[in-house]
Amino acid sequence: VADADMFRFPRGIVIGDRYDDCAYGEAVLAVGLVDQYGNGGNCPSGDSSVTFGYSNTASGVYSTVTGGIENEASGDFSSVSGGRNNVASGSRSSVLGGYYNEASGDFSSVSGGRNNVASGWRSSVLGGYYN
Repeated sequence: VADADMFRFPRGIVIGDRYDDCAYGEAVLAVGLVDQYGNGGNCPSGDSSVTFGYSNTASGVYSTVTGGIENEASGDFSSVSGGRNNVASGSRSSVLGGYYNEASGDFSSVSGGRNNVASGWRSSVLGGYYN
């Protein structure tokens, strides 16, 4: 229970520009700007999700994208730390960075590199290219 002296934002907080193409979740945080063409907005559509960066989406419940461009955290409790075009779609999965990486297995992770996929349960790829 929040102390009476605390601020409460049950719907969420947008710092920067609100992205019109986003169905914002409950208790979310979005930080970022939309460019002059209407691109670049972040979309924390999962409840209790967080997005930073440019054109990132956090659609899983309690998911986060904390930087980069065009990343997606769609698994519940998943995260993408940065990079470009990375996807964390497995439950409790993570991608730390790189380019076109995917952690699709539950509890899976990709640390970096390019075009790597961790698709098995509790699988991991540390980096490289097309692993």
